[in-house]
Amino acid sequence: MGQTVRAPAGVAAFALLICLLAGLVGGFGLGSWVANREALAILAASRPAPAAPEPTPEPPETNVSTGATLRDAVSYARRGPQGAQVEVVVFSDPRCPYCRQLAREVEPKLIEQFGDKLALTYRHFAVLGEDSQRAAVALDCAGQAGKFWAYHSLVYRDEAAPEFSRERLLGWAREVGLDEAAFGACLDARNRQVEVDFRVGEALRVRGTPTTFVNGVRLNGALPLEYFVAAVEEQLRGAGR
Repeated sequence: MGQTVRAPAGVAAFALLICLLAGLVGGFGLGSWVANREALAILAASRPAPAAPEPTPEPPETNVSTGATLRDAVSYARRGPQGAQVEVVVFSDPRCPYCRQLAREVEPKLIEQFGDKLALTYRHFAVLGEDSQRAAVALDCAGQAGKFWAYHSLVYRDEAAPEFSRERLLGWAREVGLDEAAFGACLDARNRQVEVDFRVGEALRVRGTPTTFVNGVRLNGALPLEYFVAAVEEQLRGAGR
């Protein structure tokens, strides 16, 4: 009959102690692993999903034909000779401070510097409220009576835009020698040219004022004079001066 071999009591107690310690350590390790896994899962769930990449916007159109910028423009809003080598077309709003800056500080200097090589056409893009619309109509009424640029100099004379009240606009009409009654009637009528200019500006993707085209090359904003000079000179080089 076989005999059961028993470990000495001290050895058995020591082995039991080792087993207990191993169990505790193993349990602690397993518990930590479970806890860590749960924490990682919670952290992953709390992170926002990665945003879908935004579509790349189409590049803005920078060059258009000169004919497009002059389509349906009126002759009385143009300064310069027919057949000028460089056509500068400005879309402007009378209340826009940068338009006013361009009209006072850039346009006259371009005309002075380049003379008969350059023609300048003003187009209405009146988007800054009723005052802008009223002043644009007044400009066109003055143009129909042969006083566009004289009236333009009054509209854009000051750094800050005044209130374009009917009384002020009529006063300027008298100042440039226009018939007040005829001008007033024009001021009260619907103005086709202001609407046409705005539609042309939209078709050319004009988004703000001033927007200037130099032989169809777009310049946005009231840039320093040297930018416009460089753009005109580039066109003259291309035309062989």
